[in-house]
Amino acid sequence: MKKGSALHAFELMATAKAMAELYEANKEVTATYVHATARGHEAIQLALATQLEPNDLLYPYYRDDAMLLGIGMTPYDLMLQLLAKRDDPFSGGRTYYSHPSLRDADKPKIPHQSSATGMQAIPAAGAAMGIQYREKQGLTAEWGGAKPISVCSIGDAAMTEGEVSEALQMAALKRFPLLVLVQDNGWDISANAAETRSGNAAQYAQGFPGIDVVQVDGTDYAACHAALKDVLRTMRKKRGPVLVHAKVPLLNHHTSGVRMEWYRDDLDEARARDPFPKLRAALLADGHKAAELDAIIDATRARVQADYERALEAPDPTPSDLYTHRLAPTPVTEERGTREPAGRERTVMVDSALFAVREILDAHPEALLYGQDVGRRLGGVFREAATLAQQFGDDRVFNTPIQEAFIVGSTVGMAAVGLKPIVEVQFADYIWPGLNQLFTELSRAHYLSNGKWTADMILRVPIGAYGSGGPFHSSSVESVVTAIRGIKVVYPSTGA
Repeated sequence: MKKGSALHAFELMATAKAMAELYEANKEVTATYVHATARGHEAIQLALATQLEPNDLLYPYYRDDAMLLGIGMTPYDLMLQLLAKRDDPFSGGRTYYSHPSLRDADKPKIPHQSSATGMQAIPAAGAAMGIQYREKQGLTAEWGGAKPISVCSIGDAAMTEGEVSEALQMAALKRFPLLVLVQDNGWDISANAAETRSGNAAQYAQGFPGIDVVQVDGTDYAACHAALKDVLRTMRKKRGPVLVHAKVPLLNHHTSGVRMEWYRDDLDEARARDPFPKLRAALLADGHKAAELDAIIDATRARVQADYERALEAPDPTPSDLYTHRLAPTPVTEERGTREPAGRERTVMVDSALFAVREILDAHPEALLYGQDVGRRLGGVFREAATLAQQFGDDRVFNTPIQEAFIVGSTVGMAAVGLKPIVEVQFADYIWPGLNQLFTELSRAHYLSNGKWTADMILRVPIGAYGSGGPFHSSSVESVVTAIRGIKVVYPSTGA
């Protein structure tokens, strides 16, 4: 079957449906592990997945198992993660179902992201920013002429998260090649859209001038495929952000632990919009025989059952596996250089910080510095970035809006495309909005991806600032940040 064809999509949709039915039939086993499935969302997920390229960055969310099938993963692959098996290709059994981390050469790259709703938006925007930076700096040889994009897949309820607005604001401002796919099923968990949203995601996105908005019936595979084909073609040619809003029904439980029959009163209406019988009817109208389609359904059920039985027998992680990939390996294991080089003048702390960043930027074209007021006009409120924009250019040293979550979390996406971001939060007192990204995304990337992804970045924070700073500009936060596993905290005592 041709990849992306309606018949290919039918096979993948039948596979996703068979998996959801198997999980429900075996819930005494599968519900031990928290999971959600794509039932009702399959058409839009497959329409996107089958058109992505290996250099693209993909940030799926926890209901995207059909999307994972669409990029080439197998039911067995997904079941290894469902059952927390040692050979889980995403995390080695460390994260639960449909929380992928992937660096296969022939598939879109999936950096680590957490289960916190909406938190993938900022790293996805950071990856798009990194793609744009590499294109501007001519660092694209390894892409072989490809025009990668970054994709953030997200549910409609998560669009109300404040951090999502930070990602949209930056994507609109800087024209990042970011595709935001909103799968709108009208539900949070038990709260519905009427209770929690003043408008839908398409209406919301129109408040960010510069983001193109496309709406599509997410249950119609042909319409979804055509719309996304046009979107992807345009994005690869013209660059710039697009939000695709797809209305879909939720045909399964919110998760295995929150069952739909407890609170849903719209199930009959939702089932009437099931994309699977819609696609079957379209194929029959196109000349395919019912026997052919039934044979595909039977074959996928048999394969899913066989993969499940095989996954049950796969080895579990061992206790020693718990301690691997705690931190990314580094060649620097001890102090290098001389603290007081002969013949050098003494420097104050802020000058040493400036010189250190200058050395990094000079040696590494993939390094860049951004944050609040570090750009050309001021060079940092302590002058700790003075002259750097003049020396390295405004594409490598630049200001950001007052968005600490974006400043911190974007580095995860930047690092995923091979960059070395250095970012600054202006005062330690204002690191708190960025702590969610620091803890949930950045610190866990290496460990929870089983060593596949590393957030190679530097976050610089002036701390205990000046004497007149009072309670809002002179805080010390080391007791908090040093308690976060997975990051290295450096606290210099002198300019040396």
